[in-house]
Amino acid sequence: MQPKRTTLTALLILLATLSFAAAAVTLTNITEWHVQSAGTPPIVKVTGTDVDGSILSVSTTTGTDGTNRTVITIKGYTGDPTYYSEAIKICNKHASKTYSVKLVSKGVIGGDWTYVKYLKLWLGSTGPLTIDSSHPTGEIGPVSVGASSCVSVPAEVLVTPNAPTGSDLISIEVDVVSTG
Repeated sequence: MQPKRTTLTALLILLATLSFAAAAVTLTNITEWHVQSAGTPPIVKVTGTDVDGSILSVSTTTGTDGTNRTVITIKGYTGDPTYYSEAIKICNKHASKTYSVKLVSKGVIGGDWTYVKYLKLWLGSTGPLTIDSSHPTGEIGPVSVGASSCVSVPAEVLVTPNAPTGSDLISIEVDVVSTG
């Protein structure tokens, strides 16, 4: 009879241990977060020297989620690579701080690659970041943007010879990511 009691005692001890281990303790440590506006960000995108409002245009809008959006419309001549030496500039408005900036392609947000062979972007002399049907995402950088200075973003696009004119062929999200 002794082995059964030992087994029963061991089982009861195991059950008691498990019940303590399964007991959950919840502690709440209250933290307050106060959100304030710091104004406009120190890194901004501005119109490049090649922007003419017809072949290359830049505008800003606010997304439905409240985020700032820069919309760049680039037109390529069908069948020929079309290069712009400064589509936009990325500028640092801070008077004494340097920021690291990179371009990050997030992929296609509208249309498809039927009529567009590629879009290439540079960040100053770094690059290109080639965005095409086999590489819709990727990044270049980081590049240092000194206090009160700018870096150019050249762009090149190749549109197929049979592309229709007058409408967006593809829309691609490329984010400017900065750290400082």
